[in-house]
Amino acid sequence: MTTTATKKDSLYQKAKAEFDVTLDRRLTLDQLEDQVSRLSKARENPAPVKKQPVPLRVKNVITGNEFDYDPIWKGNSDLQVIAWSE
Repeated sequence: MTTTATKKDSLYQKAKAEFDVTLDRRLTLDQLEDQVSRLSKARENPAPVKKQPVPLRVKNVITGNEFDYDPIWKGNSDLQVIAWSE
């Protein structure tokens, strides 16, 4: 028994090889072609990366003390950011 590669199979293999993305084979051929074209456009024109704001001053919600932020306190639920730096 031999299997015949369809257009959907070739699009699936192309997406896996070029973009390292696994497509859903249950979609229609038009939808798969649209996904592959979007992937190629996204590669050619990547979205600009936004700078993440960095906390500048924090406040301890229990004691009310305010002080400068130190990255070692990242994720501390007792601290509330009160000022951000650009």
